Amino acid sequence: MTAQDWAANDPTVFDDPEVFIDREAYIAQFRPVEQPGSEVNFPPIANGLDYLLSVIGSLIDDEERVSARDLKYAVLHLQAAAEVLLKYRLQQEHWTLVFADPGKARKEELADGSLASCTPAQTVDRLRRIVGLPIGDKDAAALTKLAKTRNALQHYGLTDRARAVEARTAEVLDFLVRFLDEQLLPALSDEDRQRSTQDMRTIRGGLSRMQGFVTRRMQRLRAELEPHRNRTVVCPHCDQWALVVADGDSKCRFCTVRTDTIDYVLRGDTGSNATFRRCPGCDDHTLVSGVLTAAAPDVPVDLCFSCGKTFPARKNCLRCNRRFQPHDFETVCAVCLTDRVAKEDQ
Repeated sequence: MTAQDWAANDPTVFDDPEVFIDREAYIAQFRPVEQPGSEVNFPPIANGLDYLLSVIGSLIDDEERVSARDLKYAVLHLQAAAEVLLKYRLQQEHWTLVFADPGKARKEELADGSLASCTPAQTVDRLRRIVGLPIGDKDAAALTKLAKTRNALQHYGLTDRARAVEARTAEVLDFLVRFLDEQLLPALSDEDRQRSTQDMRTIRGGLSRMQGFVTRRMQRLRAELEPHRNRTVVCPHCDQWALVVADGDSKCRFCTVRTDTIDYVLRGDTGSNATFRRCPGCDDHTLVSGVLTAAAPDVPVDLCFSCGKTFPARKNCLRCNRRFQPHDFETVCAVCLTDRVAKEDQ
């Protein structure tokens, strides 16, 4: 509960002779839904904005003062906002699309809220394939990670690093603000758009502060990360270019989470096709293929999570399908190439 909420709901504060607060004038500053005794009226966009305001209220404080409980409810409310807003856009396309099985959709179930709705992953997939929205892989991956974090919190409990959660939250919040601007707010009536103006101003301001925190921290880490660019990768926990792969101790300098080979590969299911095998340098089975590093973010390499060495990415031979190390633009391995040349000479 914020200090403003506490003051509005605790009448004793207005009885303190040293506190000069006009209760009626103070409460009059609140949004209609915050007024004591107000009716429950949350249409989809207003509902999504209200969730986002809760997220902002939980996280815009100084990073040292954001509690684990703040982060917990920020995640829960951010996921709720994402589901409300994304499914509302699906419903605008056609009301059956929000059902888990559109072929069995019934309007009365939509009206009374008893429907079995589509999953977050299905929602994003339908928005991309059916509605044709240009939701990029990075945004889709961020939404997937948020849904997994929310499920862990809601059903199993969660242990995670605060900075990782905050960074992921800022990424999804940024996407939802863009989604509102491009897909939802333009379709509102002038009156409804005017009502949302102040909420959006508050949300944008909070997002800027959150993004500023991430930017400032990465700037502070720049000198520390610079010597290790050739073995620095995107951290699968916070999505920052701050995971330094080191000999037996690969740790993200942003969120401080340690990541081993298996963890890195498994968490790559939201966008990476990485696999791992035996390293030709140290002989450990910890060489991850197809990794992008800060030194060359567009050039995949093979990176060992034991010795930290990188090797040019291997390819599959088009003839025998064995992996080989090309020296230039070869598409077949040396063995197959030699075999073909030998047959041509016969």
